Amino acid sequence: MLSILRLLSLTGLPRLVFRLVMDRRVPLLTKLILPAAIIYVISPIDLFPDMILPFGRIDDLLALIIAPILFVALAPRSVVLEHLGRRPDGDEAPPVDASAKVVDEETDDPRT
Repeated sequence: MLSILRLLSLTGLPRLVFRLVMDRRVPLLTKLILPAAIIYVISPIDLFPDMILPFGRIDDLLALIIAPILFVALAPRSVVLEHLGRRPDGDEAPPVDASAKVVDEETDDPRT
């Protein structure tokens, strides 16, 4: 179980889900997917009762796996890409917005 948690932290999915939940641009209805999955797992009413092994536990596990994926998929694409640090056109966002100025090295000043 601990190795699965380490793997999830390496993917960045938990951080992305947290950022999207906190973002006001993500609709409330989309945000309700995550609590609905948790309520489904806790609820005694299941698609397959927990007494029917192994299907009773598999449907709970599938709900916990599919909920964050569905949440990210239904969130606005531009917001997801912004939190991933990418632009909608697929390029990486620049770390700093800056402009450059070219200075001519040759001058007409006779003193130099």
